[in-house]
Amino acid sequence: MPAASAPARSTSIEWTHHTWNPFAGCSRVSEGCRNCYAERLAVRLAKMGQATYQGLTTDRGLWSGRVNRASPATFRKPLAIREPSLIFVNSMSDFWHPAASDRDRADALDIMTECRRHVFQILTKRPELVAPTLARMGIARVPDNVWLGATVEDGRVADRIPFVQRFPAAVTFLSIEPMVARFGRHDIAGIGWAITGGESGPRARDLLPDWVREVRDLAAAFAVPFFHKQWGRYANNPLCREDGLSAASAAKIDPHGKGGALLDFTLHRAFPAGFMPG
Repeated sequence: MPAASAPARSTSIEWTHHTWNPFAGCSRVSEGCRNCYAERLAVRLAKMGQATYQGLTTDRGLWSGRVNRASPATFRKPLAIREPSLIFVNSMSDFWHPAASDRDRADALDIMTECRRHVFQILTKRPELVAPTLARMGIARVPDNVWLGATVEDGRVADRIPFVQRFPAAVTFLSIEPMVARFGRHDIAGIGWAITGGESGPRARDLLPDWVREVRDLAAAFAVPFFHKQWGRYANNPLCREDGLSAASAAKIDPHGKGGALLDFTLHRAFPAGFMPG
């Protein structure tokens, strides 16, 4: 890693190349889950007849709390990706969800270990479960090609940060996305990467530019690589919110991601130290 040329992509998520769901299913845990895109997608996939997604949501379209293992072909997807790539694990679940089985986690980690050419990005809203789960599984440290992170959508869940700082991984990271309120100033020493992003889709909430500026400056103060993914919608973009441009005009200047991604006319797309993506 990295490959000489940019790997192919199968996702529009700017900080990864592929998503991989060895199992699927989740439940809501905090404000970042209110407008969960994965929950909406799970409903559609179930209606399309996909076996993995049966029973994952209720009649009201909410997560049921059930977790299903994927088909054998999906479970082994990373083995079929030949180019060294970034792979976001469990975009349709939480790797550390209590309803997921340790057997499924162990099998998935075996594939990650076998696929050393890839970097696997595991993100959770339950960082307090990582250490006890690994201890129960007899694992002291995840392979160095496995990054462990937590979603910290705003300062109300900042108590997740110390768990991330203790993750037994070569790279730890914070996903401050969807950022739905001010993050605030916190000790992020030792964190390997910080991502911000605005909520998109139906009922997307506001993201104020100063909230992102504060995280940008905090990351700089702690020497943490900073990646601003998107504003979510142009109404949040400072070109519109602060400079008064129309969404159409802003899109011509800032076509990055959903709603643009420029912050003070700069595209922040840093990756963890020592890692240069293809």
